[in-house]
Amino acid sequence: MNKTEKATMPRKIQVTLPDRVADDLEKWAEYEGRPLANLCNYLLEASVKAEKEKNPEWDRRQPEQGK
Repeated sequence: MNKTEKATMPRKIQVTLPDRVADDLEKWAEYEGRPLANLCNYLLEASVKAEKEKNPEWDRRQPEQGK
């Protein structure tokens, strides 16, 4: 870990999905032989990484207050 990185604890969030999406994710996770939460974590991390590469400015903006 370098000086700019902080040790952080993983956060848990709750997400509400349409049945169709949840069913597809469950099938995908089962097909890959991994837990559903692990697949969702992978997909979210990959999406954030791709967005940062595509549009690096969004990561530098300050969050709006009250949201």
